[in-house]
Amino acid sequence: MKSIKIPSLISSVVQNALSGLEGMEFTLLDRCPHCGGEVRYHDNRKKRFATILIDDEKQIINVIVTRYYCKSCGRLCYALAPFYPNTKFGSPVIDLCMTVARIHPYNHSARILQEMGVVVDRGTIRNFFSRDIPAVSYAKIYGLPIPLSIFHLSDLSSRRRQSRQVTEEDVLRACGFPSTKDLFHKTP
Repeated sequence: MKSIKIPSLISSVVQNALSGLEGMEFTLLDRCPHCGGEVRYHDNRKKRFATILIDDEKQIINVIVTRYYCKSCGRLCYALAPFYPNTKFGSPVIDLCMTVARIHPYNHSARILQEMGVVVDRGTIRNFFSRDIPAVSYAKIYGLPIPLSIFHLSDLSSRRRQSRQVTEEDVLRACGFPSTKDLFHKTP
């Protein structure tokens, strides 16, 4: 198999963006997204945000997402977190897959991502295209489309590693999700 050369700058930014969220907690939820009812704490769930390669070894990056129980409709609801509905990867990983696969075949895209240190197989990338995932803004760096969410998260991850405060809202905003203020003040 022919090797794909990815500039180390791109790999570093991507690795920093994804690994910097390890263990981050997402707890924000004002009311039930289904019926608008009052919610109460249920439990915390560890969710896989990304799988990356560090020194050729797979490392799973997990975040903690709080689940709530709706007092009105009885449904379990997840706190706001940087995941598209019904997906098992963080939204920046999916954004990266979608932008790269728009110009490269799925198998080639999977190899490009692996060279960046991100583990996603071609079948999973192909499946993302059957979902209702919004188009994202990106910048072409060395000819590769890199989602802006990756650059924003890399900056936040650097701040977090320096023990500077990074909030859930900062991460959601960096990933292109609406502000929690907008979400919390919608009428059900």
